[in-house]
Amino acid sequence: METPHLVQQDCDSLSSRSITFHSLRILSYAWYLATMIYGIGEQAALAENNSWNAWLGDHADSVWSKHERSMDLNKEPLKLAWKSKLGSGYSGPSMDSNSAVVMDFTPAPGETAPANVFNRGKIIGKEAIRCFDLQTGALKWSYSYDETYAISYPAGPRTTPLLTNDKVISLGAEGRLSVVSKLQGNLLWEKKLKQTHQAKTPLWGFAGHPLLFEGAIICLVGGKEGAGVVSFDLITGKENWRALHLEEMGYCPPTIIQRNKQQELVIWSGDGIDSLNPRDGTSNWNIPWKLRFALSISTPRQYGDFLYFTSFYNGSNLLNLETHPPSIVWQTKKASEKDTTHLNSIMSTPYLHEEHIYGICSYGQLRCLEMQSGKRIWETMDATTGDDSKRERWANAFIIKNGSAERYLLFNESGDLIDCDLSPDGYVEHGRMNLIKPNGKDLRRRPIVWSHPGITRDYICVRNDDSIACYKLP
Repeated sequence: METPHLVQQDCDSLSSRSITFHSLRILSYAWYLATMIYGIGEQAALAENNSWNAWLGDHADSVWSKHERSMDLNKEPLKLAWKSKLGSGYSGPSMDSNSAVVMDFTPAPGETAPANVFNRGKIIGKEAIRCFDLQTGALKWSYSYDETYAISYPAGPRTTPLLTNDKVISLGAEGRLSVVSKLQGNLLWEKKLKQTHQAKTPLWGFAGHPLLFEGAIICLVGGKEGAGVVSFDLITGKENWRALHLEEMGYCPPTIIQRNKQQELVIWSGDGIDSLNPRDGTSNWNIPWKLRFALSISTPRQYGDFLYFTSFYNGSNLLNLETHPPSIVWQTKKASEKDTTHLNSIMSTPYLHEEHIYGICSYGQLRCLEMQSGKRIWETMDATTGDDSKRERWANAFIIKNGSAERYLLFNESGDLIDCDLSPDGYVEHGRMNLIKPNGKDLRRRPIVWSHPGITRDYICVRNDDSIACYKLP
């Protein structure tokens, strides 16, 4: 089998690029078969799951269904199964066949957020993990604790709860790592990372979704004495290992990739990209990449022997995993939120499919890029603001794969679910419906929903700043 020849190039000099993608599809398919064994990401083994037990789903791959599911949102809108009250937050729901679990924050009486939500204030309240019956919406249990927020955008927790067969793992916005019983919600153990590891809360809070790996919770900590990332025993909470000194921890979840038939743990911080052995924390390689405001948020995406990153200011970075250390295939040269060349995502994680990248750029532009070069194929505002002349800073839509071809679901910040096709030929919308009112506020007091939905075979759950809603899927 021919191996792609990849050369580090200046991204802005496309004519001088020397990249052969002749066998990419073959390599990607081989890698896909390997993920069927290892159970990770394309884009992990596509499975029709009746659960969504972590950030971006069971395999962290943003895949709803292996087989394309048909729907007509315009003529046959989804039916509301239930709706329940909830506090505020950005935490998206996790789901199994019986429950929906989500986090929220409730300020104490008289406590209010700063008029400018970008500023760090001091808000006393309670953070909570709440478990709802998936069929009825009845509150099964709630585990709450006192918390004082001193973060920008203090609406509530950022991370999606992580579900196991009998446990719920959560990470609060001020760094409280909790493990509770999934049956009753009683606390099993917890770590207040600012105390146990001398961690400092980032400007926008702890936002790196915890990762479950072989009976351990791997968590972005940002602590002292080499505790940038820490592995904890799931049962006891005992520290297994710690690694990295991170000046700027960032907000990106720890991510498992497959490289040279080995699993590697990728930590993308504001300082750069690190690969560790997920079993003991030893270093594999490091690529420096200083980011403005440490905005490593979007989850890295693997496609065969390529690993893709996107950041709000610094743009895109595509790595070739075949070399050691990985080499840069192409990278955005200019750091800018407005004058963007490739893809500058803030919250949305892009999807990589058939040698193309689909993602939301800094002002709401849904874009398609050619993977081998970074060349922009098309862009549209239809999925976010709906008007090509109206661009909003941080305008967002989350991307979920429906089947193995060109079908996708998008959930935008207006609370709309969009059924569409994404391909190199363009964006084709089949239908949309509003699932929940956007009642959060951004810096400009614009109403938004910035929480990723949870979606199983039978239900989709969405939340805003006062409720969680669940719809039956066809």
